[in-house]
Amino acid sequence: MIDLENMNHAQRRAVTWTGGPLLVLAGPGSGKTFTITNRILFLMEQGTPPEQILVITFTREAAMSMQRRFRELSGGFRPVCFGTFHSVFYQILKNSGVLNNHKILNGSERKKILLPILKRFCTDSEKRTGEALGEDAMMLLSAFSYYKNTLRMEEAAEMAPEEWRPQFGTILQRYEKAVRDDCGLDFDDMLCRCRELLAGNEKLLRSWQARFRHILIDEFQDINPVQYEVVKLLSGGCGNVFAVGDDDQAIYGFRGSEPECLRRFEREYGAEKVLLDINYRSHPQIIRASLAVVAENGDRFSKQLRPSPEREAEEQKEQMEQGKGRKGTASAREESGNRDDFGEGDKKRVKLAAFSEKGEQYDYLAERLRRFLAVGKDGEKCAVLFRTNARMQELAVRLRTEGIPFVMKEKVPNVYEHFIVRDIMAYLLLASGQWDRGLLLRVVNRPSRYVSREAIGRSSGGSLKELISFYETWGRTDTGAREAAEKLRGFDRQLKALGKLPPGLAVSYIRRAVGYEAYLRQTAGNALRFAEWLEVLEWLREDAGRFPDIEKWQEAQEAYGRELKQNGDAKRAEVAGRSSGVGGTEVAGRSSGVGGTEVAGRSSGAGGTESAGRNVGTGEPGSAAAGISLMTVHGSKGLEFDTVIVADCNESVFPHGSLQTKEQVEEERRIFYVAMTRAKENLEFLYLTGTKERPRLPSRFLNPLLKEI
Repeated sequence: MIDLENMNHAQRRAVTWTGGPLLVLAGPGSGKTFTITNRILFLMEQGTPPEQILVITFTREAAMSMQRRFRELSGGFRPVCFGTFHSVFYQILKNSGVLNNHKILNGSERKKILLPILKRFCTDSEKRTGEALGEDAMMLLSAFSYYKNTLRMEEAAEMAPEEWRPQFGTILQRYEKAVRDDCGLDFDDMLCRCRELLAGNEKLLRSWQARFRHILIDEFQDINPVQYEVVKLLSGGCGNVFAVGDDDQAIYGFRGSEPECLRRFEREYGAEKVLLDINYRSHPQIIRASLAVVAENGDRFSKQLRPSPEREAEEQKEQMEQGKGRKGTASAREESGNRDDFGEGDKKRVKLAAFSEKGEQYDYLAERLRRFLAVGKDGEKCAVLFRTNARMQELAVRLRTEGIPFVMKEKVPNVYEHFIVRDIMAYLLLASGQWDRGLLLRVVNRPSRYVSREAIGRSSGGSLKELISFYETWGRTDTGAREAAEKLRGFDRQLKALGKLPPGLAVSYIRRAVGYEAYLRQTAGNALRFAEWLEVLEWLREDAGRFPDIEKWQEAQEAYGRELKQNGDAKRAEVAGRSSGVGGTEVAGRSSGVGGTEVAGRSSGAGGTESAGRNVGTGEPGSAAAGISLMTVHGSKGLEFDTVIVADCNESVFPHGSLQTKEQVEEERRIFYVAMTRAKENLEFLYLTGTKERPRLPSRFLNPLLKEI
């Protein structure tokens, strides 16, 4: 039996709504999962058969959590249909007889199909054989995905690397043909083909419309135009759509998601609107600070969010104990050496800390996290959030070498496998006497020394000395060969100089004296990519500087790679043990709607919020339960932590890149807002001031907080 007394006014109104389409604006920590699951139970108590209720989420984890929460609430199994957009659309295609022997392609398979196509278009022989083409392929695949989710060719082409934009449409066509020839299907194809199927077959459409009397959609702010159109087709027969979302948490514009779909839903469906306005998660200071930041966005629903009565009473008690009533949104910019332990000592819940260099910031973080664990606190209750996974791994490497346990929930590529790291290591290994033809091939033309692969093949031993001799002999009659010989002699002198330097100085030498940075500038193709590559180089110099020699550094890299792989293997085994099918649904032995699958999972958290599950630790062995959580802001979506630290809050980092439009700025601000609203008790921002020679600007998103100081 549904318990209406356990709900606040807004939750009760949403749960018992009977007037058709409803838009539920759910602020952070407002109990949206609690509201959705109770809404399902209410519909069933009102006579709706459970198999005619469809609940759509955006991730497998959210679907599993929602299913588990509903089963606990309802007291057992009910055949309500839970699934992600992709799993639901896939099952519609499959049950409609559209799919036969199609295989779903993963990211590496898609890249493998695209690369040969790009090589046929590429005129740069160096790029055809280097890693840059692989990076271009990943960017193009993202642009293809954007097109399939929005059907906007011009905007999708703008997301591609500049040199590929003129041929974008042609490359997409050839890629699609290659996928079809391979009997392949990617996730985005499911959306487009489902839309085409339902829009083009009225009889089939009516059948699916009759199948579902009520559609409930979680995280509606993340919906894209194609998903919106499919939902509109499916709901055409009844219009009973219960859309739950928050435009302030719309952070997937790069995938084609549009917060405008919330307004479109309100307008096209004639939907009423309910605001879940009580934040049960965060301390009042954190709520006020986050609202001050997101309020600077113009294109948003106006919301007056407030803390729970219990939280308000807690703050009042704190103020009385301090003997004065602090406003609460004030942040403390603390100087090095005068920082307290995560809010203990004073009750400032929102803080800022400035550093001159990134290394100093990492020193501070390492010491801060070590103290956090030393006083017996659970590491899983603390998260360090980053705008990108590359910066996240920079800290992960540092924590590992210092023995501070951590966990990374997201699947991330090994930062040491970045092509820049591999290039630098090739230089250092050659300089240390570890001669190898593959290492020579890797860097002999980075920067260009006019050396051909054929020449390396013709030199019998493949050594640098033999290669120089080969070009000197050939150079008697060829000017180009003489120039190559001179370049190779310079290369030999550089390697000898490198062999005498410690790793940190050696990286700087390769960057400047050898000309590797100039090579990257020439290869990058655009300013944004070059800036990102420079960040990798700068971090690599700092990382190398912590080791006495190349052998110790190489050992640390290999150990980090092994642990990262073990972490990934453990996660894959965990998933394989509990899930199957598209969208990660778990077969539970009973039919539960679309495709006959039921999802199950874990859930926790008061007020209807989800919290992070345990993962295998990377760092200290056996530290999964105690490890500090490192994740990107996107990876933290839907989670909550007692303490949140947001690192690298500087312009061009967070917000990320060079922002060209108002829409891009506002999405970056929403990402920042999501980071802030993960915090329950304490929130801290770290940023760099830079040096006199290289000053750095704090993130514009800190302005509302800096004004309070």
